[in-house]
Amino acid sequence: MSEIFLCRAEQLEEPGTWNTVLTEDGEELDIVVVQTNGARHAYINSCPHQFIPLETFPNHFLTEDKQFLVCSGHGARFELATGACYSGPCRGRELDRLKIEERDGAIYLAEELSPGIIARNKRMSRRW
Repeated sequence: MSEIFLCRAEQLEEPGTWNTVLTEDGEELDIVVVQTNGARHAYINSCPHQFIPLETFPNHFLTEDKQFLVCSGHGARFELATGACYSGPCRGRELDRLKIEERDGAIYLAEELSPGIIARNKRMSRRW
């Protein structure tokens, strides 16, 4: 699969986030790109507790002190660099990490599977 553009590196603050949704074959892959300590990471924007997006308002993912990603649904907090749940109802679980690559100041999704397949697999793995 070819790389898919997510955002420009300059769009990210330190620390900061950028949200994008990729649509393919009727499936939506909601992605949050995170910058912390000069490194960038990407996760599926889906809390492992109830599979809801982390943010209530567009691109509002961080705690007030910008130390953690926070799920606005139940307050779970996730480490920026690893996606591991630090506190909340999904403690011990983590956000789904996505492979990214950077080139010429841009950040790209670099997964082997297409966004539609990743989104479908995530949806089908949910256990209620």
